[in-house]
Amino acid sequence: MAKSFGRGERVLRGAHHAYIAVAHRAAAFLLALLAAWVAAPAAPARASVASTAPGARLPQQVDTLLFCNQPERLQAPGAYADALLTGGRTYRIFFHYRNVTGAVKPLVIAFQGSVGKPLTVDIRKGIADPQNDPPQAGQQAMARYLKAPDQRFVGKGGVRLPMNLRPWDVASGVLTVRADQDVRLRIYFQNNNQVVTNARVTAVKAPHRDVTIALSPEAAQQYYRIGIPEEGMTGGMDGAYGLVYTFHVQAPAGSKVRVTFSPRGGQSGLVAALNGLLVQSRIVPPKNHSVFAEAKVGPNGLALVTIPFGGVFYPVEMAFHLLP
Repeated sequence: MAKSFGRGERVLRGAHHAYIAVAHRAAAFLLALLAAWVAAPAAPARASVASTAPGARLPQQVDTLLFCNQPERLQAPGAYADALLTGGRTYRIFFHYRNVTGAVKPLVIAFQGSVGKPLTVDIRKGIADPQNDPPQAGQQAMARYLKAPDQRFVGKGGVRLPMNLRPWDVASGVLTVRADQDVRLRIYFQNNNQVVTNARVTAVKAPHRDVTIALSPEAAQQYYRIGIPEEGMTGGMDGAYGLVYTFHVQAPAGSKVRVTFSPRGGQSGLVAALNGLLVQSRIVPPKNHSVFAEAKVGPNGLALVTIPFGGVFYPVEMAFHLLP
């Protein structure tokens, strides 16, 4: 009986040691798996694209960008933007304001020329419907701008673009403007009797950036951040709103490129013209890269044009991936 008990004890001890060895191997495997998961880049989410539509038009080259957003809150009556536009020159005007008065009141974008003289203004306009969601207003304005035709407005001495804002409504828009004479731009709330305190228009010269993205099997990813204020963008600009970024993607013809983006300053999104298509993302919080679009590269490469819009935060990091 004692001999039999000894054999059983040795069997139990052997099984115990074997169990410990298996447990150690399992723990080591799990630790290695966890380390690999932490080290590996997160796979981009694929739920960021809200819509894709044909008919995108590339924005024109302009001489000057006029940033009109200071102050952003419409509280007192008066002009919130006041600037002189030189006849024959082309301007891009970005504006983004919010009615905080608690009552329905008008906001007017006005161009005033010489008294009694006919004024002709060519305008490409993307203006959002008044609404109380700043990101959606900014995105809608930019999407409309990238599809808008050029329109000619003729007035006796002036041209006005009015809109009514309900309480907490946002007015957001992007315009390209060229007048046949010197005109004064005024964006005014309720009336045009005076310029409100602290109103400021920031002028940015040559507001267009051309960026070459060269992709190859040896360099399959490239990154670029948009919306970072540059030298000269003073006066409270916290993002390069209204600045055009044109990405020229060079990659082997017939290959496929994936474009992803990651907001880095707060919730944001993208609106872009991609080879003639208008592509819009959803508004997403700061996070890992989300897929924006995938496109096949043609003989002349791939062209993507995007512009930071109002109501969201920048910078936004964009990434271009050459797919295998």
